[in-house]
Amino acid sequence: MTHPNNGNGFTQKEMLVMILEGQEKINERIDGLHEKTNTKISRAELSGWLVAVSAILVIGQSMM
Repeated sequence: MTHPNNGNGFTQKEMLVMILEGQEKINERIDGLHEKTNTKISRAELSGWLVAVSAILVIGQSMM
């Protein structure tokens, strides 16, 4: 059932199915990495929280 000229032993349909399965695996991995990065705090967010806490501490110190 293979095409005699493709040389790899797979039909075009079989190759397409393999490509689509590979693409699905890649998409799942990207989704996993996306979720992982969204759960971590970014450097900018951490800096923002540090500035906010520092400002509150400075204001608290100046009131005493």
